[in-house]
Amino acid sequence: MIDTKQFSQMGIVCPAGQVCVDGFEEKYYEYQSKSLELRGKETYLKPHLVSPWLDNLVREPVIVDAVEQLLGPDIVLWESDWSVKRAGTGDYVPWHQDSPYWNLSTDEVVSVWLAISEVTEDNGPMRVVPGSHREGQIGKVDAEGNLFKAYEEGQRTTDENCMFPFAHLAEDYDEQCVSVILSSGEFSIHSVNLIHGGGANPSNTDRIGFAMRFISANTRYRGNVDSVTPIRGNCDRDYFVFEPRPQAEFSNQSLVALEKALTFPSGFGEARRLR
Repeated sequence: MIDTKQFSQMGIVCPAGQVCVDGFEEKYYEYQSKSLELRGKETYLKPHLVSPWLDNLVREPVIVDAVEQLLGPDIVLWESDWSVKRAGTGDYVPWHQDSPYWNLSTDEVVSVWLAISEVTEDNGPMRVVPGSHREGQIGKVDAEGNLFKAYEEGQRTTDENCMFPFAHLAEDYDEQCVSVILSSGEFSIHSVNLIHGGGANPSNTDRIGFAMRFISANTRYRGNVDSVTPIRGNCDRDYFVFEPRPQAEFSNQSLVALEKALTFPSGFGEARRLR
């Protein structure tokens, strides 16, 4: 059971639960190899749309039951993404909140971060500032005009090793943060307003995670309609376009669905190092 009081106070539950991910590291590399073959590039955003095993994972009862305790019975998957820090690179995630990037109408938004590989102090774990979500959304993202359009136009305000194209928080939170250490199969849940980030992975193996961004069905993208996956309860809303479930790995139908979904704000374009 999720400690909702702790979540309210801290903005994170870690670990929040555990699922079986035996063999998932190998499946991840097979997945990307298939993506390179069929799309000519790796697929990081919304990978559940072209993979039945990931489609099942985002509906895993242990995960969705935990999310329901925080968001209520009507649950939508706004986005999923592979959260990978490659071994021996300088790739890092800057200090940020998710809320300024996503432009959603409520704070009824949580991220579930599932460890596919082990997450240790030595391979670039997520670091969080407990309780920082209580300040609400802080400031704005450093981009000119509409964030979605700025990304599509190729704007960038960060250095080449940053996994985000735009910066948010300039303050250094190193003295206030704690690392989220997870065994393979464990997952954490954090608030959309929690300040978090993470350093590079200097180890000799990739750090692989799978992130799922859940919203209540009463939460919407402020700009216009958005492409989402209904998960549980009554999710019918006129501001959602529902994404179809994949019937086979990288089928033609699922590839078309993915390309369409990536044109919506929840797809936020497509880049290897968006998150």
